[in-house]
Amino acid sequence: MTQGRVTYELMTAVSPAAVVWNGRNGQEGGAARLCRDVNAPVLDRRRSVRAFHIVPDGQAPSARAITEQALGSRFSGRPAVYRVEDPFGVLLGRITLRRRRFLRFGRTRWTVEPAAGPVLRGYRGRLVWWALWWPFGLPVSVLCVVLSVLGDGDGGFGSPRRVIWRDDSGRAHLVFRGMEADDFQVLVPGWDPRLVTALVGLHQAFEPSEKAGAIGWYGP
Repeated sequence: MTQGRVTYELMTAVSPAAVVWNGRNGQEGGAARLCRDVNAPVLDRRRSVRAFHIVPDGQAPSARAITEQALGSRFSGRPAVYRVEDPFGVLLGRITLRRRRFLRFGRTRWTVEPAAGPVLRGYRGRLVWWALWWPFGLPVSVLCVVLSVLGDGDGGFGSPRRVIWRDDSGRAHLVFRGMEADDFQVLVPGWDPRLVTALVGLHQAFEPSEKAGAIGWYGP
């Protein structure tokens, strides 16, 4: 179990991609590769299907993430559900991705349900930043895309990405710092690194950083 604040970061410069974590004092850390499970059963052909092993360097797999339910359409609002389990099939937790439904207000929501511990819910972007982004940031983003197509821009201007996972009491346990640092921080001790690593891998498969490219580490 983690003790104190720990920072997790996805490294895409290596193959397979790796998640690296370090404690505040640099004493507590580790790394694990994210190895796609090519032999996992395919639920359907939806792009939300994910299956990968979490493999510490030089060791056997310590956990795996598999798809329990594929993501539905923007109209249905059906969430994607991923099961994270240890090498013996014992449940470590579930991670759920629910996207905003088409033509409805809302934010993408990530839910973490550990086998033992509080359920956490995190929403993409803060409401105040979304309120500013829609009237001001969106036009700038469109302009950046146009300039990029014309060869005069450098890619674009992204929408709010920060996610803070809180329990039912409102206490923050995990934070994805988005454009600020593009890393994840565990603020409360006691979280299983395998479950956090699975969350990092899933989140960055759908909402990748610029370093991972448009389709994320899972795409290749």
